[in-house]
Amino acid sequence: MSDMPSANREAAAYEKPLGDNAFLRLVQRPRIMLGLLAAWAIVGVLTEFFTANNIFFDNHDREIDGALAGRALAWQGIALAALYVYCARNPDRYRGVFWVALIEQAAAIAANLYHLGNDDYSAESIIIPVAVAVGLAVLVLLHLFQPREAEKYGG
Repeated sequence: MSDMPSANREAAAYEKPLGDNAFLRLVQRPRIMLGLLAAWAIVGVLTEFFTANNIFFDNHDREIDGALAGRALAWQGIALAALYVYCARNPDRYRGVFWVALIEQAAAIAANLYHLGNDDYSAESIIIPVAVAVGLAVLVLLHLFQPREAEKYGG
């Protein structure tokens, strides 16, 4: 590649296939993805825990009320984080956990859009959660549908 003129080298650098991107290769590693999913689930738990902190959750001095309101902030992310950390020990054995992750991200996107449409949340309240959920869902989708090493070599 050193024989190429600099303009051609720059053009070749911009035409890299997605699979050659070092950052994407790193975050697509199963253990890294499971770590990211666990970290995001823990952020969800922290959001539910620190309800008095306006950075995570601002309820404008309103009370969350109702017969099942306690379920709204029940720290479900703890179970998901534990599942992702457990499966990170051997991601090939627990490949099905990525379907759980995909369902979780789709549910998070749908819930945020529902609450936005219902005027429960403002648009600025869902931008980051939806963006992260979309990013994680794309990573998981790419991982689920990429050919595995055994399939590449006929094993």
